[in-house]
Amino acid sequence: MDFVQDNMNLLLHLLPPSLYNPLFTFCTTALGLARAVQTHLTPLILRLISQPDITTLIVLTVVIFVSLKILDMAYRAVMFWINLVFKLAFYVVIAAVGIWVYNRGVDGFAEDVQKLAEFWGGEYEKYSGEVRRFQQEEQAKATAKGYGYKEEKRRLW
Repeated sequence: MDFVQDNMNLLLHLLPPSLYNPLFTFCTTALGLARAVQTHLTPLILRLISQPDITTLIVLTVVIFVSLKILDMAYRAVMFWINLVFKLAFYVVIAAVGIWVYNRGVDGFAEDVQKLAEFWGGEYEKYSGEVRRFQQEEQAKATAKGYGYKEEKRRLW
């Protein structure tokens, strides 16, 4: 506080009064608060220095809290980009369908969708038939080797 009061006379000559008065008020208030905080926190700081177990717990708590905050920030950043990509893809698909309908007309669009549905329905039937045939072959092999699929005889006691 003495440093500020000693050098305020120099600032009085260098600064205009409209800037000097608020600056002087701010400096004296800030230094007064710092001195009050120092007076009240000194016993707490001395206790923490003399008892390292409490200090360790406080530091551990602060580290965990800060790391969770950083993890939360990273999670929100990743979720922002994922949502952005999905929204962008959705709007691109909507625009592509709109351009498709605009170019082909509603009747042409309906015809194209019907042809696509027939084509992919045929592909699904082809591959599901292959899967069923494969399952039947595996069942026949297992039955031929005697690994199951036989009816058990009932035992009467």
